[in-house]
Amino acid sequence: MSKQLKTVQALLAMALACALPLVAQTPAATPTPETASQPPVKKFKATDADNNSVLINKPGAITLLLGTNQDSQDAARAAGEAVYSLRGRPDFQLIVVVDLRDSIAAWAPSVVLAEMRSNLDKEAVDLKPYFLANGNTSNPRKSAHVIADFTGTICPQLGWPEHSDELRAILFDADGREIKRWDKLSDMDAMQKDVRAAIETYDKTLVKAAVANKQQQGTKVTQAPALPRPLPPPTSTAKPDSN
Repeated sequence: MSKQLKTVQALLAMALACALPLVAQTPAATPTPETASQPPVKKFKATDADNNSVLINKPGAITLLLGTNQDSQDAARAAGEAVYSLRGRPDFQLIVVVDLRDSIAAWAPSVVLAEMRSNLDKEAVDLKPYFLANGNTSNPRKSAHVIADFTGTICPQLGWPEHSDELRAILFDADGREIKRWDKLSDMDAMQKDVRAAIETYDKTLVKAAVANKQQQGTKVTQAPALPRPLPPPTSTAKPDSN
């Protein structure tokens, strides 16, 4: 073997030896907290009183889910009224699940569902001014969802395996993930504050995403896109003193 050939082989061997450690030591890109993959969101689907299939924690809106029953109807009504001013906004939705397991109502589901639809028709009239105030001219009835659980098809999925006389609630983020839950919801002002905070956080995220999108497209951003419609002033749920 010639001296030149041996020299070439030696150089190749040295190059390979240097390259292998580099390949071995170069780690795969470590995902940042922003890009790290999260477990898939569990989706909760049910059928409402209008026989519509409803995705409870749908993406793109903050969702307040109320879990009520015959014993907590008054509390559920108060919770619903606490977020009346937010109804009709594209970034918020309210869904009610009525737990009728082990209830005599399960003996006549068609009658119960008919009564629910009638109540929703009446409530839609009360909600119309709030929809208009939020720039929504659609019929409030179309976005009203009440789900009757006669046989335990949805409540256990939501983490409510047992019946409760208390008003329960879950707050979902706009990505469908749970933010907070209440096993006994009694402070409607505090709940309203939590809902408003979630909406404000989500709306800021939308604006940031819009700005980033414009910058990626090479468009000069002279000012941030307009924020979603401002939240109305918080409403107090305290009952006036009758004395």
